[in-house]
Formats: sequence, C-alpha cells, structure tokens
Amino acid sequence: MKNIFLFLILSFAQASGQIKFKSNFTVTNTPLQLKELGSSNNNFYYKVTFRNGSKSETKKEAICLLQVSNNITKFFDYNQLRKDSIIQKYNDKDFLNAQEVQEILKIRVLWSNVIIKNEEKITVQDRFRELYQYEEEKPNLDWKLEQGFKKILNYNCKKARVEYGGRSYTAWYAPEIPISCGPYKFSDLPGLILEIYDSKNDFHFEAIAVDQKPLPIYIRNGKNTFLVSREKFRSVEVSYYENPGFFHGKAFGADGQELPKGSNKLPYNLIELK
Repeated sequence: MKNIFLFLILSFAQASGQIKFKSNFTVTNTPLQLKELGSSNNNFYYKVTFRNGSKSETKKEAICLLQVSNNITKFFDYNQLRKDSIIQKYNDKDFLNAQEVQEILKIRVLWSNVIIKNEEKITVQDRFRELYQYEEEKPNLDWKLEQGFKKILNYNCKKARVEYGGRSYTAWYAPEIPISCGPYKFSDLPGLILEIYDSKNDFHFEAIAVDQKPLPIYIRNGKNTFLVSREKFRSVEVSYYENPGFFHGKAFGADGQELPKGSNKLPYNLIELK
C-alpha cells in the first residue's frame, strides 16, 4: 500500500507539475535498487520532440542521453539520471520528509522508457504503475543509404532511410564517429546516428551535445520489476492508456484531476505501431 501511495503522489506531481505538502509530512521510503552495468566513455545528448497523442497538435520535449561504453549502450531521459542520483542520497533513510520529496518531484521525466543495447539483445524498461521489463533480439534494420549531406554538431552527416515498427524514418549519421549506434533502438549504420525522425514527425531525435565524462550505466532491478515478453509488454502498455483507472484504482489526467476506474482513456501515440 505504501508504494501505491507514493506512486499516486508521483503521478499527480507529474501531471500537475506541482504539489505542496504540510511541513510535518512524511512518507515511507523505498530504496532504489540498481544493477551496475559499467561506465560510459562517450555521452551523446539528444533533444527528443514527440507527440503524446496521435491527434495532438502539441508536442513534448525532453533531453535524453545515449551512454556508450565498449560493449553496451543506454538511452533514456537525462532527468532520470539526475532524479536517481537524488533518490540514492536517501537510500539509507526509512522515511522521507516534505522537503526531500519535493526535491525529487522537482525533476520531471517525460521520456519514460529505458533502452539498453549490447551486441545481441535489447532490454526495455517502462513504468505502468509498476516497472515492466522485456528483452528482444536486436532488430535487423534494412537501411537504405541515400544521397544527401547535412552538418550536425560540426560533423558531416550522410542520409539513410529505414522502416521500423510501422513507421518510416529518415536518419543522418556521422561516419566520422565510428560508433554503429543511435537513439532509441536504432543502430547498424556506418557511423553514429545524430538525427532521426519519422515521416509524420511524431518522433524526432536530434543530437545537441557530446562529452566524454564517465557516467555510471545501470539498470533498475527492484523486486517489483515485472519480467515479461514483448507481446505482454505491449498489451500492458495499451491497456494502461486505454483504462488507466484499472491500473491505479486512482489515477490522474493531464489536468491533475483524479480519474476513477473505468475512466476515459489517456491520449497516447506509440512509437512502435506494430
């Protein structure tokens, strides 16, 4: 029950953007459990612009981080790294006070999924009340190299196209960066993908910065993580948006108002349509 209560607080704060607590407020702390996977030697920062609903005119924008090591990469919202570092500060505490909870809630994570890739497989995590995780083989992307040049971050980039997940993508990759990787699940071009977008421009990833600061690469591995198949994950994902009240008992819409069970579906626009 305590985890559900804390989740509802986080859900409301994420929806409304703000929440105030009484000065004597406390909540039971749930320590962050992580599995260390290594350390990055290159970090590429992407501005990710995405349409939250398939019919929405407005878009959300997040700064995501692609961490690259010798044998693994991780793509996720940079704010998740910042938030996790704060949560870890309080791992030894049994309770969090109002100030500590507000410190955590100040940081908003808009791009929810985490993508970890190695040479053989992809691990995906996303949260639908609880944390879900699945593994799949790396997709065999049938890239079509095309004529075209573009400069991004002072790198000369070449053009390619691919069909993936029911969407058509245009990518710009930098042969000068000999890393066959990119944001989200994209990889296997002769150079790092610095920009990629689908034909409807629902999802647009654009590199904006790079550094070589070593950063920890980790994955959450709490006991409440549900390990499922990709098919089950997609079923849960759709169910979550179609009937959010079923998952939470109590949930919140974009305006911060409580959604009862059986409430209308939340807007969504899956990056993978199939």
